[in-house]
Formats: sequence, structure tokens, C-alpha cells
Amino acid sequence: MRTVLLSKSDELYLEKCAQENQFSYGIIVGHQADLTKSVVVHLARNNEEDGDVEDLADVRLSISDINSQALASQWLSASKMCPGSFDVIGIFVSSVRSDVVNEQSPEFKNAKKLFSDIYDLLLKSSSSFGVYTTDIAQTDFVFLSYSLADKKVLCKNYSYGNGGTFSNMEHRFVDKPFEWIQLECSYDLDDVLPILDSSRRVNIEDQFQNVIVSVRKNLLASEVFLQNELVEDTIDLQAYIKKKKTKVDKLKPTSTSGASTSAVSNATDSLPQLASDGAIGGGDPIRASIVLPVKCQLSKPTDIKVREFNGTLRMSGIIATKVFCSPRNSIADVKRFLRDDVLRSLITRIQVYCDGLTDPYVTNEALYISEPPRRVFFSLPSEGTSSSTGAVVQFSEYLFRGEAPTVVVAQAKQILDVELDPETISVEAEGLPDDSNAGNDRTDDSRIMPSSMPKPELSRSLYMVGIAVALLVLLASVALHYVLSEG
Repeated sequence: MRTVLLSKSDELYLEKCAQENQFSYGIIVGHQADLTKSVVVHLARNNEEDGDVEDLADVRLSISDINSQALASQWLSASKMCPGSFDVIGIFVSSVRSDVVNEQSPEFKNAKKLFSDIYDLLLKSSSSFGVYTTDIAQTDFVFLSYSLADKKVLCKNYSYGNGGTFSNMEHRFVDKPFEWIQLECSYDLDDVLPILDSSRRVNIEDQFQNVIVSVRKNLLASEVFLQNELVEDTIDLQAYIKKKKTKVDKLKPTSTSGASTSAVSNATDSLPQLASDGAIGGGDPIRASIVLPVKCQLSKPTDIKVREFNGTLRMSGIIATKVFCSPRNSIADVKRFLRDDVLRSLITRIQVYCDGLTDPYVTNEALYISEPPRRVFFSLPSEGTSSSTGAVVQFSEYLFRGEAPTVVVAQAKQILDVELDPETISVEAEGLPDDSNAGNDRTDDSRIMPSSMPKPELSRSLYMVGIAVALLVLLASVALHYVLSEG
């Protein structure tokens, strides 16, 4: 049976939601620790201005009053902010009434319909940019309801399909802090793709879709190295850390001061564990590398041909990746989380960029330069997340050039229900691109489109202004020469 682990701070948050609003609802961000255990990372009530729930202080409100569109919007937005090792795993309801924890009440029928509506909305919203991760689609979710009247929690597993079904699920509030191990990776994007569209005006969003498909294909064929070595998929992260730490301890000279270094504790039967030395190097992140095969190895020999195209698309840059894992995660899980984080970050910034386009088309004669937003990281305040030790869990947001960290503060409040200090937001993980070499390869008649507001007519206007100025200078020179000659 599947088990959901929550911290005492989660219980306090559910109580707070019911006390402040009488009726609250929101999303559950979680982590799959192993095949049967999920760890709740964060609970975030919905702060959307919901037209259907005009007064959350109304005790009579029930699950049927929840706006599925508002909840699905929060779900999608939070998914973009989560690292690759975390996902939105379900929804919670917190109420002063006791019927939300009564399986025989009409609330459970309403909850099934709510899940079904949200799932359909999620499918429609994600279809425009294809497969979101490198793993199979999620079909099982968590429904968590809390009654302030009974001080009781009910937890159910919801399975999509056949109208939706609820099944039993265990839940436990634990006193021990969760332990997180951080892994980091810098993924280099440097590839050239052909533009197969032969029309004069090319759709930018379609070309970005091709980028996503290409990167996903490469990631699935890639190999992930930890600390510059290939690690067997079947062992868990805790065993790997213990093995590496043992090697490091053997290489250390014997100290005469009597100091000793403790290895990571052996696995226990329960989760979460007490924090140990965590990652290699006394809590430092584990560095990972995603190594891609030679490109021609991904194709059959018969697929390699010399062709001509009307244009090419070059993608270049660095995707900063951070994931947070349980010591009991297998190395195979860790590698999948890293790949998912790269792909999720790429898709998110492309979606954000395309949402701001006024015209998705550009002529194929132009040299078009796009600058999607860069990734910034922030930690959840201690009062806004489950208690934990080891690495501090971080989420991410995306900023365009010129945008201030206050944008992240507003997003975190609305989507994750947390208060952030702008000074604590890390904006250095991904640097801004250098504009000085942006157009080195262009010809005299090519046009560079600005990244944030693509306007082909702007370049044409500037070009005509240049010609007009040159003609004025020429006429002035002729006139001056004529005057001097007459004199």
C-alpha cells in the first residue's frame, strides 16, 4: 500500500488554513522516495481570486464550490517551479467541517469529479509542447482532507480512468526531519537543427517544438556521471555516498588530534531518516554530468544524408540544474530526475517566452535571435515548508533580461503561498548572454530581431532611415561643392 509521509509543520499548516479561512484548498508538492513512499515537500493553498468561491470564510463551502480552472492553473505554475525530483502529486482540502473526512459524505463524489476535471485541464494545457518529462505520465494522485472540528486527516489515492477511483492510502506525520541530498549539473546546449519549413514566414513556436523533441531524444540516449564516474543504476544514493566517503576517509592522513569522521549511517526500515553527513564533502552538492553520445550514433547509417535546407536553428547556452533526492532513491531515479529537470526547465522557459510573443512568425530571410528567460533559484522559508535537514530545498523561477527579483517574490506568494525576501533569491546560476558577438556572422542585408519583441518591420524602418540619411549627406556634399565652385 502506498504511504504518504508528512511533517508536523504540514499538520500545523492545514490547521492554520482552516482557522483563517474556514475552508481552504490547494496543491501538494511531493517527492517519490521509493516505490511505496511519497514525501510531502510543500503544501500551498490556492490564492487565486476565485469567482466561484467568493467568501472562503463561509462555513457552508464545500469541494463542489472549488474552481477546477483556478486549481489547475496553480498546479501547472507550481510544476514549472519544481526541481526535476519533485512534482505536484495531488490536492488538499482544509475545513472546519467534519464531512470532508467522512468517506460516506457527498464530498468524496465531489472530490472525484474535481480530480477528473483538473486532469482533463492539465492534459489540454500541456499538449501544445509535447511530452513534459522523460518518464511516463502520472495517473495516480493524492487526495488529502483535514477537518479542524475533528483534528483528523483522511488520505486517499486517486486513480484516473473509469470515472476515477479512490483507494486506501496510509499517511503518517513524522517527527524526524527529512534529509535531502542535492545534486547539481550544468547542461550545455550547443546544436544546430535544420528548419524544414519551406514557407517564407516561419512559425517560431513550431521550431521550438523541434528543439524540445531533439533535446528529449538526446537526453534519453545520454549517460549521467556522478563525480566524474559511472555509477550502477541499481544501488541507492545512500550506499553510493557511503562508498565514496569510505574511499575519501582511506585517503586521508591519520590525524594525531583524535578527530574522527563518521560515515553515513546504514539504511533503516523507515523514512524519513535523521540527517547524517549527507552529500560527499560534508554537505556539499554532488556534481553530475550529462554526457551525450556522438550525434551520428543516434541514427541508422541509412538515415545519414546530405541535404539542403532554407535555414537552420542554432541553440546555445547553459541550463543550470539542481535536484533534491532522498537517500533511498536509486541511482536510476537520480539520473532520471536530472534529465527531467533539464527538459522541464527548457520547456518552461520556452513556454514563458512564447506566451509573450505578439506575432509567432518571422520571415526566413532574417537572422532571428531569441533570448528566453534565465533560471533563478530560491529556498522556501522554514515556516513554509516541511522540516528538513541536509541540503536546503530550492525551487526556481524564470526572469527576462531587466526583470527584478520582486517578480519572483510575487509569483512565490501567489503560487506557493510563501513570503520571500528578494535579497535571498539566487540570480547567478545562469548568466546573461553576451550581446557583443550576437551578429558577427550576419551579412549586410540580414536583420537581427530583438529577443523579447520580434518586429520585422522595425529593422526595415531602420534600414530605410539609414538610406535616407546617406542620401541627405550626399546631397549636402554636392550642394557644398557647387557653392564652393561658384565662389
